[in-house]
Amino acid sequence: MDLHTFSQDNFDPKDWINNVFRSQEAQQNRDQYASSLVMRLQLAIQEVNNALEETSQQVVGSLPRVLRDIESLGHEVAVLKNQMNSVRQDIEKVEHNTAASMQTLVKLDTLKGRLVASSQALREADNWTTLSTDIEEVMEGGDIEAIGGKLVALQNCLGILTHVPDYEERVAHLEGLKVRLEALASPHIVAAFTHHNLEESIKYARLLRSLGRVSQLESYYHKCEMGQLGAAWRGGVEGAQLSATPTWLTSFYDRLSLLTSQQVRWCGQVFEGSDPNLLLSRLVASTLASLDPPMNQVIAAAIKQQEEPLLFLVTVKSTGDQFLKDLEGTLGSPKTAHRNATYMSNEDALCESERMVVSAVLKPLQEQVAKLQEYEEAQLLSHLISADIVKSDMTETLRRFREYCSKLTTQAESAAQRCLQLTNGWCFPSMVAALTSYIEQFAGRLAQAARHVEKQKASITDDWTVFTTCLNLIQAAGELVMAVDSCEHTLATLFTSAAARLTWEATASPFTPTPDLLLSPATITLLRDMITKVVDEDGRVLERSMTECLNQCQSSVEAALQTITSPVSSQLAVLPDLPAWQANPGSSSQLSASFSPQEYITQIGQYLMTLPQHLEPLLVNHTPALNRALQESNTACSSSGRIVSESEISAADFLISSVGQNTCRMYTEAVLRIPQITTTMVTQLTTDIDYICNILEDLGVSSCEPLDKLNILLKASPEQYWKVAPGNNPRLIAAVRQMRNIPVQS
Repeated sequence: MDLHTFSQDNFDPKDWINNVFRSQEAQQNRDQYASSLVMRLQLAIQEVNNALEETSQQVVGSLPRVLRDIESLGHEVAVLKNQMNSVRQDIEKVEHNTAASMQTLVKLDTLKGRLVASSQALREADNWTTLSTDIEEVMEGGDIEAIGGKLVALQNCLGILTHVPDYEERVAHLEGLKVRLEALASPHIVAAFTHHNLEESIKYARLLRSLGRVSQLESYYHKCEMGQLGAAWRGGVEGAQLSATPTWLTSFYDRLSLLTSQQVRWCGQVFEGSDPNLLLSRLVASTLASLDPPMNQVIAAAIKQQEEPLLFLVTVKSTGDQFLKDLEGTLGSPKTAHRNATYMSNEDALCESERMVVSAVLKPLQEQVAKLQEYEEAQLLSHLISADIVKSDMTETLRRFREYCSKLTTQAESAAQRCLQLTNGWCFPSMVAALTSYIEQFAGRLAQAARHVEKQKASITDDWTVFTTCLNLIQAAGELVMAVDSCEHTLATLFTSAAARLTWEATASPFTPTPDLLLSPATITLLRDMITKVVDEDGRVLERSMTECLNQCQSSVEAALQTITSPVSSQLAVLPDLPAWQANPGSSSQLSASFSPQEYITQIGQYLMTLPQHLEPLLVNHTPALNRALQESNTACSSSGRIVSESEISAADFLISSVGQNTCRMYTEAVLRIPQITTTMVTQLTTDIDYICNILEDLGVSSCEPLDKLNILLKASPEQYWKVAPGNNPRLIAAVRQMRNIPVQS
């Protein structure tokens, strides 16, 4: 029987019995199988009991032996403890007994050290005397290596003799000998450095390094290289044509870049223990700072000979940028993170020297960058003048003006690109100031055209080309506004992008250009203000120009509309003095139907009815510029005072509506100038007003204000006047009352 089943944690008697009785043997005779199973279980139980009893006897028998082992172990622990206490006491006794001996030994060792030092000092003092005597003989021989060896030995002696009374005198004497050696070796050092003789340079470098004159060694190297570079600079500048592209600057930068790339490994071999990158970056910075003539003077002289100063400056700037890029690739940038105190000082020095290089490259441009507005304005205005917009023929003038509007965005973008190339966008305020002046000058051409059109208003009925000129003037004004709007969008996009890339401090790399290297503090303040206005507050870049152009647009539209409506105004000018208003009163029973419109108003009506045929081209051709001008003008409003969009109404309807509303206003003002009018003549006047209102309605003018209000007041009987008057303009109410001699309301 398998007894493992009974030891399982999930043993279930019911399941076990059911499983046992599923066997074929159990199925044949259940009672017999059950009896057999019970007997086997009883035998198994008996075996388990016997095993348990035997195990218990063994455990009980082994307990005394375990207890004895524990007792023995405790005794051994006690003995060990006593022995350790005894050893500790012995150690304390030894320490107490030998303390005096140890102190004696320490004193003896100290005394021995002093004796050895004294002995060595005596030997070195004797050696100093010997070397001091020999050095003069060696000096006379001129053997530089032998002299160097003697001086090194003297230097070692002096290191031991720091306590002697004449130590300072000996130091001064040794320093004098070093100077004499340096004077002997300097021609050889200069020759080795000048010809880049590696073997000789290493020899003399080790000599000076052994004498502690590393700074003088680096100074020799800098003087040699700077002398050659200075000569190359003078030769390049003196033999160059300053009016041409700055090849003299490119050649010099190429030479300087080639030198640094070739000298990195050479300096590492010669100047052991020094950072070649630091050495070369200091060389470049010192060279650029000591050029004769200075770079800024050469640039200033060259720019006076340039037809396009900005193009020249951009070339100079790009040449310098390429040089700095090459130099950064050669020397690398110091790591600004994970630096450890061991080399942090060297890294800081390298960062500082490389920053000095960037400053030396960019600072010569600072004086010229300050004149960017002047240069940019001159270039833009020269382009405007060369366009020769203003002609004696006004049609040709407006055609040229509209044609130039399409170039305005290109000119603005070109100016912005020049600013980005020259100053990374830092001089946007100066560039915008130049662009503002340029746009004002350009808008002034439109003002000239508007004044010329105004002078032609008397001949518009005889020469309908004047009408076409008026339309061209309005369209030109709209194209000006659209062009400046396009410039605004372009410049805002470019400036926002430049502002996002702007770095005020060179934290990532010392080669990162920052505004303080090119701009004055005042210009930096302007740049910060512009960033706040345009980027943070979403303001306009060309706010002043846009305001100027909108004002000019309004003036041009008003001039054009005044010219178009001049036939109306000329007829209305004589209205207050017409004989009809002073005629004898007719019969009060006379019907209004017997009155017909007077000649002045019929002529106005005939003129207005001719407008659609002259505006027919505008119905066929879509003219967004014309619509834009009318929208921006204060006169281009619907009856509700709302600006009408170009999708709602055509430019022709816009113009007719504007002319109609101007006619209503002028007619109203003319009527109000009539001093007094009879009841009969009121009927005549209202007939005239009804006539013109019908004409305007046929033309599609939606509102005849304030003429319709005037008509209502004129038609009202004296008894009803004060009932219809409320809600009208007080000036209009008072003028009509006085004209009709209606009593004041009590």
